[in-house]
Order: sequence, then structure tokens, then C-alpha cells
Amino acid sequence: MAPWVCAEELLQPQSTTPYQQQAELLLQSLVDVTEVPAFSMAIVHRGELVAAVAVGHADREKQQPATPAHLFRLASVSKVVGASMLAELVMDNKLDPDKALGHYYPELSKQYHAITMRQLLAHTSGMPHYQPIDGFIEKNHYTTATAALATLKDRSLLSLPGTAYEYSTHGYTLAGAIFEKITGQTLQQSLPQYMKSFTGKPTPLIENIHALHPLSASLYERSGDQVNNIMFDDHSFSVFGAGLSATATDLAYFGAQVLNKSRSSDSYQRLLFTAVTTSDGRPTGDAKGQVGFGWRIGKSEQGKTIYHHAGTTPGARSVLLLYPEQDLSIVFLSNSRWISSIEKTANTLVELYLSGAESVVLPTTQSYTLNYKAETFTGSIRCADALCTLMNDKSQLSEWLKKFNPTSQHSANWPIYAFRSANDKRLIMVTKVGFIDLTGTLDASDYQGDAGTDRKISLTLHEVLKAAPAL
Repeated sequence: MAPWVCAEELLQPQSTTPYQQQAELLLQSLVDVTEVPAFSMAIVHRGELVAAVAVGHADREKQQPATPAHLFRLASVSKVVGASMLAELVMDNKLDPDKALGHYYPELSKQYHAITMRQLLAHTSGMPHYQPIDGFIEKNHYTTATAALATLKDRSLLSLPGTAYEYSTHGYTLAGAIFEKITGQTLQQSLPQYMKSFTGKPTPLIENIHALHPLSASLYERSGDQVNNIMFDDHSFSVFGAGLSATATDLAYFGAQVLNKSRSSDSYQRLLFTAVTTSDGRPTGDAKGQVGFGWRIGKSEQGKTIYHHAGTTPGARSVLLLYPEQDLSIVFLSNSRWISSIEKTANTLVELYLSGAESVVLPTTQSYTLNYKAETFTGSIRCADALCTLMNDKSQLSEWLKKFNPTSQHSANWPIYAFRSANDKRLIMVTKVGFIDLTGTLDASDYQGDAGTDRKISLTLHEVLKAAPAL
């Protein structure tokens, strides 16, 4: 029997909460502004599903609405699923993360023997990322990770193992083959077994373009100012690196279970979430955080600890964020690649949920002052049918945002939504790169936010917010 037979259960209507209504409103607005066909998000808090929202079209040509049951490509978010499966081998004493791979797989090319699994997953192995010779790598289909080793073509390392951080999907191709060598099972056999025991959910699963899950969302890519349907390319060359798909709900449950296990096992927590350093003590990673056993480790804009990974590939943009101190897991997926502040967009949805904020209706017309990069601009806000828009914005912020994800609508005006909680109030501005979260105090009319690295924005409204029933 096919593993997706239970998907009908996910199509059943879910109870609607004020937060789900807020999230749906924001995501639908994001579809309108970005022209990305569909978004799907889910939040699991303290082990319970508190939101599962999908908007837009899973198949735009057939006018098929996206639902929480639809599967989206995970792209590089696949890496943390693979890392967590490998962590189980470590916990079972079948894999030493710091032992040379040649011990487990002596048939490997000699140049890979000295690499360790920890180095592979933290991107300090020296393995390269995609290269010009990979131009047709997605044309072949591989039924095992071991067979996919043919894509490595004995390519040279960029650096000695452990000496430098070099992000590499090919490193995860090799990690998948090591998993198969140790377990004696293919990933096609092992991954469903792991999901059944770990979360009890049918996804994530290995995407097979020759037998696609019937609820796989169609793929779209930008061409000029158009967003067009594209064919599925084959990611079987690196299942652990980029080859999985899932529903947002199932993946959020996966993240919640990782948090649950890390709370109950100190060794599991240290393995996954201890930042790896190079042999001379330099940190791994980039501005988004250091890297542990596959997982990125960082801080949210509000200073909360987060474990996370994002991904991008033809037909997908994805992110999984874990908040260990809040015991919360959020997933945000789309069926088109787009330039986005996807971590900040997901974090905005989390903060809105955690604050327990209620929707607020702004006065029909009011003025604002926007400060950005030493520039001050004054304009008006217009509201109609619960939608408020920042009108006639000619600021540097607007001009910067218009450079990304060009679409048929080149508006300089941005939808904004107002919320009030017990401790603060916020405006969420919807832009072509995601949400900009502007948070202010209850007794002031100014809001502060961050539109990107060194791109601070403040917005002052010249009329006081008036509370109203939730939208």
C-alpha cells in the first residue's frame, strides 16, 4: 500500500483560531505581493500542532488550492533530516562522528579516507559544492546513495579536512553512502522506517520524480517578471543533501521531536547543537550562525536561541526553525524559488504567535514618517476592507525592495497589518522579500525594525492605534 494513503486525513478541516486567521491573512498578502504561487507553514508548540496554514495554488494551471496536505521540496533542509538520522547511528554506537570515513568505507577514494562524519555535516571536510561539471547532475536517477557516489567523480578536495568551512551538498551525498554502508540498508528503506519510529508521520520522504506523491505541489520559477511552471528535476544524486519533500506539518513535528529528544538526552543535544570549529579553532558557518552536526546554531532578532536550516532549489524555498527555550518548531515552505528573508519571515510568524497579539484596525487614513539609512520620508496610509497600505513610498527602502523578485506589479506601496499584545504592538509590512516586523511600545507611535544587515527602519504613525475585534 502506498505510504501516502493517510493523506486524506490531513485534508480534513482544522479548527480555526485567531492566530491561524492572522497567519492566513499575512501569507495570502505575501502571495499577492511576491506572486509566489503557494506558501505552507506549520507551528508545533510543546508537542501540539497550533497552526497549519496553506495559501495560494499547489497547481496554478489547474487552479488547485494549496492545502496543509500538499508536499513541498525541502531543498537543503533535507540536510538536517539526514544529520538526525546519522545521529541515531552515533547514539547506537554504530558510528563514531570523529573516526575517519576510511574505517567504515575502505573502498572509497583514498582522498576521502581521512574525513570524519562531523566534518562532512559541518562543511569542514573540504568537499566542494556544486561545480561546472555538475551541469547535468539532475538528469540521472539513482536508487541508492551508494550508486550516487558516481556523481563525485573523485573530484578534488578544496582544503584539507577540518581546516576550512566550505558549504557542500556533495558532502551529504557521501554521508548518505556511509549511512548505507553502516546499516546495510538503502536510504529508500531506512528513511520511512526512521520516520515511522521517530514521528509516526509519512513525510519527509525521498522525492522520486518517476513516481511523484499525488499531493506534490507543482514547481515554479521566475523568468523576467513572470513566474512559470517548470518540470521536476531529479535530486536523487543527493538524498541527504537536497532530495526530500514533506508537508509543513510533518516537518514541524519532526523538528519538535528533535527538540524533545535533545531535552531527554544530553549526549544527543551536545552532538547536534555543539558548534564545530576548524582545526585551528575558527568558528564554522556564516552570518546566520555556526554549524553543529548539520544544524545551524544562532539567535533570532529578539535574541532567542534557534537551531535551523534553510534551502533553495528550482521550485522551492524552505526553512525549519527550532526554538529550544520555547519548545517550538516552525516550518515555512514555498513552491517557487525567490529571493527572501525567509528566516526573518518565519520568525515574524513565531513572534506574532508567542505574543498572543490581537489584530488591530488602523484609522482609515493617517500619515506616517519613515526613517531609513539617514533618510526621512513622509507619506500616507490608506485602509480599505481591513487592508492598509503604505502609500506613495519613494524611500530608499522601497527602491531597494523593488530590486528583488520583479513581478508584473511594480508597486511602491506595501501592505501593513497592525497587532497589539499585552506588552507591545507591532506592524508587519509585507514586501517582495518577506515580512518586515516593526515592533513598538504600547505608549508610543513609533516602530523599529530591521530590513536586512545594517538596514534599520523606523516608522512613526501620527494617529494612535485603535483596538478592534480580531480580523
